[in-house]
Amino acid sequence: MTLVSLFLPSPAVFGPSVAIAAGRPAFDSDRLESAIKADLDDTESLNASRISVEVENGLVTLAGNVSSLMDKRRAGQIAKRTRSIQGVLNQLYVDRSDRSDDEIRDDVLMRLRVNDSLDRPEIVVNVQNGSVAMTGKVDSLAEKRLAETAAAGVRGVTEVKNQLTVALTSPRSDGELREEVQALIVNSVYFDDVQVRVEVEDALVNLSGTVGSVTQKSHLIETAEIWGVKGVLADQVSVDPDQLDPTRRAGRYASATDESIRQTLDRAFANDPVVFPFADSISSTVQSGVVTLDGTVGRLRVKNEAERLAMDVVGVARVINELEVRYGGKPPSDAEIIRLSQQALSRSPNLDRRDFRIHCQAAHVSLYGLVESEFEKQLAEWIVDGVPGVVHVNNALAVQDDWKPKADDQIREDLERKLQLALFDTSNQIDVEVSDGVVILTGEVDTWRQWQAAMDLAIEAGARHPHNLLNVRMHPPHGGSRIYVPR
Repeated sequence: MTLVSLFLPSPAVFGPSVAIAAGRPAFDSDRLESAIKADLDDTESLNASRISVEVENGLVTLAGNVSSLMDKRRAGQIAKRTRSIQGVLNQLYVDRSDRSDDEIRDDVLMRLRVNDSLDRPEIVVNVQNGSVAMTGKVDSLAEKRLAETAAAGVRGVTEVKNQLTVALTSPRSDGELREEVQALIVNSVYFDDVQVRVEVEDALVNLSGTVGSVTQKSHLIETAEIWGVKGVLADQVSVDPDQLDPTRRAGRYASATDESIRQTLDRAFANDPVVFPFADSISSTVQSGVVTLDGTVGRLRVKNEAERLAMDVVGVARVINELEVRYGGKPPSDAEIIRLSQQALSRSPNLDRRDFRIHCQAAHVSLYGLVESEFEKQLAEWIVDGVPGVVHVNNALAVQDDWKPKADDQIREDLERKLQLALFDTSNQIDVEVSDGVVILTGEVDTWRQWQAAMDLAIEAGARHPHNLLNVRMHPPHGGSRIYVPR
């Protein structure tokens, strides 16, 4: 990523500042290898010392060992986000656990059954030496991906062979699919500076164009996996961050109106595999870019997913989520919800050694205990909000305060590298100041997504209590705290 600094004078109390300048830097393989290794080392709950990185002609090869399949995927995501990378060959080996195949199979089946993102999946699971093979039918490509993610999150799983087939029970015309996919891409904050062409033939989507990273390309494919699509091809999507056009983003934000936002929300809800069963029950009102969601849904995960979808729409400044969760049928008792929540947490390879205390009253769950990182805290909440019957999660987990002192110069150097390689955008103007481990970000970015990404990278670089004073050009001031509050 390329950033421009205003070179504003900074108070001496904050120490020297770093300016990130625009221009097209040359990233050789050695620098990219070093950057990816450093980013892996900064990643919470990941032992980077066991991972080797090689880069040749833009292709990253990851080798070595990790403790879980989720760690393997996280390492791959770090490599994919890096500027100039064209592809990632993830050859990491997942350590075999002491769990039996029968135990793993039982947990995968239970995870699929209680996962509120999957609607009664007809899935057959076989496990051999920790390798999970899934066969059966699901309703969409997105549901196929969700099933794989659910299985990958079970302790002891070393790989997932996803042999699920998509049953197109309600065919949609190629024209309708093209219109839906194109609109979802154009109105997404993740693709606001790219131009992608969509063609559909016999329910097979073919994408072409240019994106800024392998991560963005992967997200593009996932966006096209709406119900009715039987496959997505992206061979003609190239990765070249220098071809992105920030002026395209400005035009899309300028043309966004309250009515166009509302129409995009309806389209997003109707095509999302988690939300669409309840799409007709969700009412969206938009006023000056502020979205209010009303209505009743049957799952907490639907409520949370609807909010996330709304925040991902171009032109949305804030979301007020007033959706009410009412579990359909006979809801589980509070005692049953506690039992299911405890079991769900114990299946996670990242959380199985944590001691959680779970309270539940009227389907409102409270989580107590100590975790090692913000990642573990958010993962625990995400797992529990998928438990059947849960209508609210109060995440009172405490993150162990073991901030490791790090020199200001090192924090500044690491953050500068991350901003260049993971948040590349020539329209950004970011100044970084560091004093006693505290990072202050000043300057301007285009969108709230970039605002949050800069903050996340500051945390990743080792900052404590970072302050984000970045102005967001394409949204009015939100009036919130300027001190980072972990999500």
